[in-house]
Amino acid sequence: MCSDITNFFATDGFYAGTLHFLTAIEIPLHTFGAFMIICKTPEKMRHVKWILLLLHFVGALLDIFLSCLTTPVVNFPMISGYPLGLAVPLGLPINVLAYIGISMVGTLAVTILVVFEDRHYQIINALFGRKRSWYRLLYIIVLYFISATFLAPAYLKIPNENLAKLVIKNKIPCITDDVLQRPGYFIISTTNTTFCLCLLFMLSIFATQLFYFVFSIFNHFSHTVAKSRATARQQRKFVIAMCIQVFIPVVVVIIPVVYIICANFFDYYSQAGNNLAMAAIVTHGVLTTFTMLIVHSPYRKATLEMFYCSTNY
Repeated sequence: MCSDITNFFATDGFYAGTLHFLTAIEIPLHTFGAFMIICKTPEKMRHVKWILLLLHFVGALLDIFLSCLTTPVVNFPMISGYPLGLAVPLGLPINVLAYIGISMVGTLAVTILVVFEDRHYQIINALFGRKRSWYRLLYIIVLYFISATFLAPAYLKIPNENLAKLVIKNKIPCITDDVLQRPGYFIISTTNTTFCLCLLFMLSIFATQLFYFVFSIFNHFSHTVAKSRATARQQRKFVIAMCIQVFIPVVVVIIPVVYIICANFFDYYSQAGNNLAMAAIVTHGVLTTFTMLIVHSPYRKATLEMFYCSTNY
């Protein structure tokens, strides 16, 4: 099923312009966010400084990768598309970049897990005298290995390009030959089953463990009397701030993600819808950095001071 592809939102000009505009926001904003973490993190937050910087760096790298380097136009319900970013004039291998881009989403998810695992260890395990062990390091290594390889089964089943284009034309008759011949046009899958199973596998790992860490931490807060109320208050504030930093951007991108899932399930093609959904998803990093600067009081106060505002917030 197709929609009218002559819509302005379906054009490459609109899509590339939107993502490049986001790039112009992302670069100074992420640079400012990194400066805040490096230079304005107070001594009481020294234990989380570098892990926060790692999370910020991975998110910023994914943002620039999507909005500037690749700018991927995706033709849902097919897992196919073409780039409009710097990858085209640079002649970079698009299939490889597509793999890296999707894997980076998994890497960002794992880095979020690592942040909450670190808080879980510092608040719960360390309290009971459990020392840091090689098991913890192995756990993190395995998670990052999974984030780099979870998509491999889908890539082992990449179809023949010419045959796949015939399938695409059959399923999406309104897609033009001009689109299929765009420079760097890539096709990962025309059936989506293996691809979706790979994503579901990664999502299940992320969601179950994130729920476990967050639930365990708050359960600990509600059932444990800390020796130091100030320390307990600080730990609670940071965990709540991290939850807000992670979950607000996720809530914002849920709508485009649901649209993409429905488009794949019902074999519905709308390039305008695809472009708007992808553009909304790319805003995730900007929203995350804005949220970080707002919810963590040291960064909020430092930002307000820089702009000559009151710090009574």
